[in-house]
Amino acid sequence: MTDAPPLLALERIRDAQRVLSLSGLPRTPCLELHDGRARPGRLFVKAENLLPTGSFKIRGATYRLSALTPEERRCGVVAYSTGNHAQAVAKAARDCGASATIVMSPDVPASKVVATERWGARVVNAAPSSDARRALAERLAAEQGLMIVPPYDDLAIIAGQGTIGLELAEDLPIATPTSVYVPIGGGGLISGVAAALKQTRPEIRIVGVEPESENDAFRSFREGRLVALPAPSGSVADAIKVQRLGNLTFPLIRRFVDDIELVSEAEIARAVLLAAEDMKMIVEPGGAVGLAAALRAMKARDGRHVAVLGGGNMPVSRLDEMRALLR
Repeated sequence: MTDAPPLLALERIRDAQRVLSLSGLPRTPCLELHDGRARPGRLFVKAENLLPTGSFKIRGATYRLSALTPEERRCGVVAYSTGNHAQAVAKAARDCGASATIVMSPDVPASKVVATERWGARVVNAAPSSDARRALAERLAAEQGLMIVPPYDDLAIIAGQGTIGLELAEDLPIATPTSVYVPIGGGGLISGVAAALKQTRPEIRIVGVEPESENDAFRSFREGRLVALPAPSGSVADAIKVQRLGNLTFPLIRRFVDDIELVSEAEIARAVLLAAEDMKMIVEPGGAVGLAAALRAMKARDGRHVAVLGGGNMPVSRLDEMRALLR
C-alpha cells in the first residue's frame, strides 16, 4: 500500500451503513463450513447471496438511489448489467418511486432478465460486452434525461458495497490470522470491502479472485496499469465477466488489496457444488470464485479464511453444468 490518502473515506462507508440500516436491508451472516473433512484452516462465508435480489449489489444500488433528487426520481434511472446490478437497481428504483431502464445483452441468463423485469424495470439489449452495454446506457441517458447508475465505478456504489467490510470487521476475531477472498468483476465489491477493512482492521489480508480466462484485474495489479481484455471470455462465471477495472476501483485496489489470485473453471465448479451440497446454498459461479480460492488456501494453510459469496442468482439446473465440468 502507498501513503496516499484513501480515495474512499471510512466516514462515507459508515454513512452507507446507516442508510442501509434505515432502509431495512438485513445484515448477512458469516457462516462456518462444517463438512467433517480435516483441513489445516477454517473456512467461513459471508452469505451475500441471501440478500434481497440475491447478491451484494443491492447494497450499492440502495445507497446510490437514496441520494436521488426529486427531479432525478421523476426522470428515472438507467443501468447496464449482466444481471445482479440490474436486479438491484430495479428493486432500489421501485422502492424509491423511480422508473428504471436496464441495458443487458443476449448472453445474460434468461432467469436474470425475468427477475429484473419482475422488479418493474424495462430491459433493452446491447451487444454482449461491457463496453457495448455502457455505450447504449449513455445514449439512452442523453436522449431520455435518465440518470446513469454505474455497476461499479461510482464512489456511492463502492461505499455501499463497502458495508460488507464493516460487518466483517465487527464479526471477525482480532487474534486469529484472517484472509478475506473477494470476487472481482469491475472492482466495486473488492475496492469497497478492502477500503472498509484496511481502514478498520489493517491486519486482515484482502485477496481478490477472478477466473483464469478473465484475468484483467490480475494482470493490472501486477503490471501497475489498467489492462483491458478484448472480449468476454468463455468462463462459467458470467456475473463477473467484465473486461476492465474501473478508473475509480483500480486505484482503490492498488492501495488496499494485498493480492489477486486466479481460479480454474474446475475450481469454480467445485466451489459451486460444495456450497450447494455441504452448505445448502445456491451460489452462482461468479459469486463462488472467492470460495474457490479460499478452499484452496484452507487446504494448505492454518488460520481463518473468509469467502464473500457474491450472489446466488443461478437456476438449480446449472448444477448439472458444474458437475459436467468435473467429468
